[in-house]
Amino acid sequence: MRHRRTLTALACVTAALGSATAFATIGGSGPVPSTGATPTPIAEKVRVSSYPVYDARGRKVGSAKWRISPAGGNCCETYVAATPTGRIVEAGGTYPWYTDDNGQHWYQVKFQIPDQNDNGATVAGGEGATVVGPNGDIYGVTWDAYSGDHLQAYRYTAQTKTWAVSEVVMKSPFYDRPWLTYAKGPFTLNGTKTNQILDVTGGGITKDVDTLSPDGQDYSTPSYVVNDEKGSSAVPFRIPVVHNPAADWWQPHPGTGTIPLNAGGVLRTANTDDITGDNPCTVARLDPATSKWQCVTLTGHLQGVVRQDSRGYLTEVYPLGGGLVLATSRDGGVHWSSTTLTPPPGTGTTLETPDLFNVIANGKLKQAVVTSRWDDGSHHGHDLVFRVDESKPAPALMRTYAVGKGDIETGNDVSSLTMPRFDYESIALLPNGKIAVTFDDSSCLQPTTRDPNHDSPEVAILV
Repeated sequence: MRHRRTLTALACVTAALGSATAFATIGGSGPVPSTGATPTPIAEKVRVSSYPVYDARGRKVGSAKWRISPAGGNCCETYVAATPTGRIVEAGGTYPWYTDDNGQHWYQVKFQIPDQNDNGATVAGGEGATVVGPNGDIYGVTWDAYSGDHLQAYRYTAQTKTWAVSEVVMKSPFYDRPWLTYAKGPFTLNGTKTNQILDVTGGGITKDVDTLSPDGQDYSTPSYVVNDEKGSSAVPFRIPVVHNPAADWWQPHPGTGTIPLNAGGVLRTANTDDITGDNPCTVARLDPATSKWQCVTLTGHLQGVVRQDSRGYLTEVYPLGGGLVLATSRDGGVHWSSTTLTPPPGTGTTLETPDLFNVIANGKLKQAVVTSRWDDGSHHGHDLVFRVDESKPAPALMRTYAVGKGDIETGNDVSSLTMPRFDYESIALLPNGKIAVTFDDSSCLQPTTRDPNHDSPEVAILV
């Protein structure tokens, strides 16, 4: 039965994606056609609201002001990241948006989508992902079901202040919810050395077939993760502890299941095949010599969502009991110190879903921020941000911020037919210590033609 199941799974993947040989012919070896894009100022509605702040013991000690706006996104998702200059990028919907003044003014980077159908306010809009590379470069992908199932890649080059956009031909059909990882090289990709790799994954059938790019534009190299791992022999590996300032900014969304490493390379902890359920290894790495996934035996251990900051230190967060554990390691995961993060009284008691949290660690600031959504007895979701001091070997909670009113019940995926949706958490920690985070409450109204009372997650920026 297992052999038959595997053959069926492989047949499904082949039908959806084609063979690797066929993939290699798409687009050929030449450059992918690329166009530019011009950012356009958007007269976005902005409001300022105040919400409670709590000390490390959960006692209310005041309030904080947040600047709030819709700022892109789609029906159910907003996705924020920050650059070393303090630019905030929001890329949860069809097009990337950004602000250089903490949300007072927003720009939309709009480019042509082939075979455009109706991507206005009538429909939900596309789904995007973004990640920040070294020197403030921005990489992203955006998938739009309403434009003929197109996936497009964009890149902002900070040195020249220019945007480039290309069509990604090699993808599975219905590329639902893409995720994106930046990994420092060197790698050898298709026989050519590259200083970086961008890894994008998405799809409704399986997210186990990635495509790799050396430049964030040409995604023409397929990577069947579990198949690579099955063909590999586990090798010992210890996470190097080296300084790299770019690591404070390239931390991807937890949905990627990846951990970019300061010294170069990337680990992957999401190693269960979506179709077959096979799990060849707990942790894999992208082999720099072949750009294939290889099982590794770690010196040390990892669990939960893991980040490596610019100091080379590790931060991980995982649910336990009625709270979240935040742990730090200064030796590549061999030894850990931890603290438990729990909601202050009156701000919910149970994580809305076990994975509805996110964390960003900043080695220069010696801090981490964790966002999470907690349900109360009425199933109303409360969005909380924990700020954690990581200046000492033992992490310590500094304060907790409530963001939003905590007054609505939300669903988290397509099974939510009647409730507003808040699909995932997203957070950014700016160079000055300010925070950008996504949240949802009754004030987050984004009317559409079909639904004048439509609710969508919004972006809040600490003033």
